[in-house]
Amino acid sequence: MRKRKLGWLCGITVLLLGGGLTTLGALLEHEPSFYCQNQAPPSTARKELAYTFFRNFSPMMLNWEHEPTWGCDVTEAQLNCFFDEIFVQLGEAEELRKLGISSPNVSLEDDHVRLAFRYGSGWFSTVVSYDLKIWLVPKEASVIAVEIGRARAGALPISKLSILHQLSDLASKQNYKVTLYRHEGNSVALVDLQADQQPPKWILTTLKVGSKGLTIRGKTQEHALLPLDPTKIVKNNPLP
Repeated sequence: MRKRKLGWLCGITVLLLGGGLTTLGALLEHEPSFYCQNQAPPSTARKELAYTFFRNFSPMMLNWEHEPTWGCDVTEAQLNCFFDEIFVQLGEAEELRKLGISSPNVSLEDDHVRLAFRYGSGWFSTVVSYDLKIWLVPKEASVIAVEIGRARAGALPISKLSILHQLSDLASKQNYKVTLYRHEGNSVALVDLQADQQPPKWILTTLKVGSKGLTIRGKTQEHALLPLDPTKIVKNNPLP
């Protein structure tokens, strides 16, 4: 009788463990709806949107040293197509792959960014997603605040600190300074884009996340303006 009871207990335990693992696997396999909806299959249209983003963004990065004012406007679709077509070829993407991160994707809403990426590979793979609030810090030259709202691996809540530490590591490689603190219960990172430049060479005047779009505006300090080097001009080459 005792052996029979022990067998029942073992069987129930196995069933519970099996059901728990199955449920856990299903939760980890969950993909946010925006991540699925923003996946564009390879096409000429995707490549055109990627290069449109590149053509809008690159002149801004070139002109900040040579023009009093600069900026760009990009759409959510252009940014995601850039991730799919061009970003994968850059060194930053390789650094992320070393961390197990691939296929980044964003959804833009008023003052909020929903960021998702695939973490891991093969059978151990899940989509990690974060809800972020991004704004320029008032009266601080080129300091961006990034507040972490919700963090998920699949459908499971995860620590918000992991992305902040990864953000700090990536920022330090670009000579940016990241300060972490808490605001109303949420983790916040202050990213100083010019911590190593005193006085600052340029100032971000606008960083606006709107519905399906991103607007960036800035101005170069007069003391930092440099003459334009024609050999560094990025030409708008036609798409292949």
